[in-house]
Amino acid sequence: MIVALVGSPTRTNLSLAFAWRRLGVDARVLWPQEGSSLLGPGDVAITRLDVLPTLDGLEPGIELVPELAERGVRVLNTPEALLAAHDKLLTAERLAHAGLPTPWTEHIGPGVELPALPFPCVVKPRFGSWGQDVLRCRSPEELRRVLAWVSTRPWWERHGALVQELVGTGGHDIRIVVAGGRVVAGAHRTAGPDEWRTNVTLGGMVLSADVSAEEQLLARRAAVAVGTDLASVDLLPSSAGLVVLELNGAVDFDRKYDLPGIDPYRAILQALDIPVPEVPQGADGGIARENGEEEAMTRTVAGKPARAGDEISITGHAVGDAPKTAVILEVLGDPGRERFRVRWEDGHESIFFPGEDAVVSRPAARAKSRAT
Repeated sequence: MIVALVGSPTRTNLSLAFAWRRLGVDARVLWPQEGSSLLGPGDVAITRLDVLPTLDGLEPGIELVPELAERGVRVLNTPEALLAAHDKLLTAERLAHAGLPTPWTEHIGPGVELPALPFPCVVKPRFGSWGQDVLRCRSPEELRRVLAWVSTRPWWERHGALVQELVGTGGHDIRIVVAGGRVVAGAHRTAGPDEWRTNVTLGGMVLSADVSAEEQLLARRAAVAVGTDLASVDLLPSSAGLVVLELNGAVDFDRKYDLPGIDPYRAILQALDIPVPEVPQGADGGIARENGEEEAMTRTVAGKPARAGDEISITGHAVGDAPKTAVILEVLGDPGRERFRVRWEDGHESIFFPGEDAVVSRPAARAKSRAT
């Protein structure tokens, strides 16, 4: 049985694949097209397609997933559930329908008259991640300036934006990873200096890897309401109690989110009813090498920071697997926390966070080396 993480070779996807192989599971990270040609009856596909870097939809390939189910592949994070998790308007609607506490939310767009809004409020894309283009407005004047800027963004014409009330004071949230209705990881997070958003890519920090029974229950109910099999749930504390902010069907997390006594990688398999055939101590399950600690790291070429035009190569996830290659289109974030907007060999673009398995090279440098 193949267990495929269908999506980009992100740090988290690779870490999951490496960990599961150590447990004896034939785990792989596959593009949707690869899954279509490789997976068959009895295999498992966990769909983890993320938001596009342009924030106007999902990575390509979601249309291929229903065919997998028709062929007898067990599909987790179905297209409907993944869309409901990534589309923040659908998320808010499903949470409200389930009677769960969620911020007041309004959808706005080009030519739409603004309703009466609470201040402070937050303007964000319908499809968003990494804290990108999420803006706080504390007055009508500030809102007008924000909307003037938002109207220049590529996602605005296609999907409009969401306006949500700002719950609490900002700067703190709880992220909980839920698999198969069970909590497998989670932690409280805080924003970095001079920042109100808690995203790690913006300097946010993971505090205590511990979540209360109340927080776990609310996260599980939110995952059920949206229909995800493996996703994170972000909760916000407020004066009125906990509020569900959003879900992420392609969540990035690492061992800093380990809860006491829980190995999240094993717990995910168990929660999803995927058999875990133990391998002998010291066996590697066919891994080429283990992915390193998922700390942010600066990528360099000959001692110089990576830049647009450089190439990223990721070794095969197991012996015999083909490597994956991407061209860096844009470097985002500060040194030590950078991420890359990349174009993969199949033509699609994504945001990539480098891990130890990623090797960055400069084509011109290679050409010069060959010439000499």
